[in-house]
Amino acid sequence: MRRRRRAKRRRIRICAGVAVILAAVGSTLFYWNLPGSKAARAMEKAADYMTAMDYVHAEEAYAQAISLDESSVKAYRGLADDYVAQGRFAEAEAILIEGYQSTGEEVLLQNYAATVLNGVVHAVNTGTADFAVAARCLDVLEILPGNADALELLESCAERLVVLDGESRLFLDGSGQSGSLESYTAFMDRLFALAQAGDAAYGEIVAQYAMLQASRVYMSISHADVYRRILERAGELGIAGAGQLLACLDKQGEVSAYFAPMFAEFEAQNYEAAKAFITDGQYSAVRDAFINGTMEYWQGDSYVPVTKEAVVFLQTGQGWKFSYVEDDSLALPTGTIRVLAQTMQDLGVQRSSIEYVPAYERGSYYPHVEYEIVYWNTMVSGIATDNTNVVSRMNYRFAEKIYTASGMEANMIYDWGGPNEKRKKE
Repeated sequence: MRRRRRAKRRRIRICAGVAVILAAVGSTLFYWNLPGSKAARAMEKAADYMTAMDYVHAEEAYAQAISLDESSVKAYRGLADDYVAQGRFAEAEAILIEGYQSTGEEVLLQNYAATVLNGVVHAVNTGTADFAVAARCLDVLEILPGNADALELLESCAERLVVLDGESRLFLDGSGQSGSLESYTAFMDRLFALAQAGDAAYGEIVAQYAMLQASRVYMSISHADVYRRILERAGELGIAGAGQLLACLDKQGEVSAYFAPMFAEFEAQNYEAAKAFITDGQYSAVRDAFINGTMEYWQGDSYVPVTKEAVVFLQTGQGWKFSYVEDDSLALPTGTIRVLAQTMQDLGVQRSSIEYVPAYERGSYYPHVEYEIVYWNTMVSGIATDNTNVVSRMNYRFAEKIYTASGMEANMIYDWGGPNEKRKKE
């Protein structure tokens, strides 16, 4: 009887032990199958794969971890690292943004910024940066305003994109500098939007990109309106110097508009139209401003060129000035007008003169014909029988100059001027 009771107690203890074991196994299995546990195991696998540089399987493991636990910051960062290791930078950036949207953890935005800016640094160091690359800094700043690294990189990009060896040819057609003008204007739209938000840190950045901080800024005249709008927006932000450069640009526009009708006449070979043009008060004022050194913005030497293709803005000790580009290696003129801008008096009267250089094919300069029209005070355009009664007369001179590789010859027409073309006795 006693033996039966002991056996029964043993059976009870065994059953209890089995129940405890089964309960423990059950709880272990329950824990093992929890999403968090599965995610943790997936992360362990991913880490092992990354160590082995098995990025394909690591990607699968990280993706599984995220699907099991969308709040896992480590999983998003790990998958981004895996994408970077595979050279899939756009996907790395996208998963970090997705992770931030899912978790709200700003550290993922910081990782996103680092990933983007590392790409910018690489482009800058390898000389492949353009405005699309610089715009990646704006991607960061639009999410993390005032990010110091992005601002610093924008300055580095400006030094490479808008200025080369002290010159900027960003607005000059055919220069190939930094990509298309369209990419620049799109970049500037976004930069201005950030600056208008009120962060003072953007002021110097805007100045670097808008003011093109160089000693010489070349521009195709066809892009003047685009640049004018950039300068106007910079001025609205209080960028120093924007107003002065804008005034210089506007003066260039006035000069081009003034000479446009004369270009049309010369292109139609109506050279006689120059007689009225060079005796007009406005033309004389232009001439005298050069002679007297009072021309505020327009710069030139003895014969000052006007072209329709390109202009260069010059940073001088007196502020911004401009001159027209006559160098055909920069912009091949479709015709050039030259203004006589030096003291040249005939019998005490300052002559007024203009030259026209027709268009030519690059590499085919000779033979080359130029035309000169002069209004001067002359006593040599006729024959007098009594020199004691000779008086001077204002007269026009027209010259056709033919240039060849060996020299120049001029065909003069001295009696091209109406009633005063000859000396006559009073």
